[in-house]
Amino acid sequence: MSSDAETVSVNSQQPTAQQQTPLKPQPSKKEKKKGLEKTEEFLLARFQGDGVKYKAKLIGVDDVPEARGDKMSQDSMMKLKGMAVAARSQGQHKQKVWVNISLAGIKIMDEKTGVIEHEHPVNKISFIARDVTDNRAFGYVCGGEGQHQFFAIKTSQQAEPLVVDLKDL
Repeated sequence: MSSDAETVSVNSQQPTAQQQTPLKPQPSKKEKKKGLEKTEEFLLARFQGDGVKYKAKLIGVDDVPEARGDKMSQDSMMKLKGMAVAARSQGQHKQKVWVNISLAGIKIMDEKTGVIEHEHPVNKISFIARDVTDNRAFGYVCGGEGQHQFFAIKTSQQAEPLVVDLKDL
C-alpha cells in the first residue's frame, strides 16, 4: 500500500510552468525596435502646434541642380563640410540651431536669439538624405522648380529619429 501512496504523491506534483501555459513567442529584435505602430492620430498629435524640436548645427546651404538624388546630396554635403572645415580653421563655428518639425514643415531657428532663419513647408521638401560618413548629419532638398537648395544639418544626437520624423510627415 505504501507503494501506491508513493505513486500518488509522484503524480500529484505541481505542474511546471511549461505544462501550465504554452510559451508565447518572444518578439524579435526588429519588432522590439520598431515599437508602437504609428497611427495617424498619434502622428497628428505629435506634430500638432509647435511639433518636435531637435538641437543641431547648420553645416550650410548649397544651391543644387536637381530636386532629388543621393549622389547629388552626398556631393553637396561633402562640399559644405569642406567649407565648414575651412571656416573652422579661421576660427568660425557652425551656427547652433533648433530644428523644429511640425505639420507646417521645417523651421530652423537660431539657438540663442530664437529667430527663424529658414522655414520650409512640407510640400516644398523634395528629398531627405542621411550622410553616409556621419550618422549625426543629414540634409534635405527644398525649393521650387529650378531653384533647389540643399540644407546640411548636424544634430547633437543620432540623425535617424529626426529623419524618420521628416519621413512621417
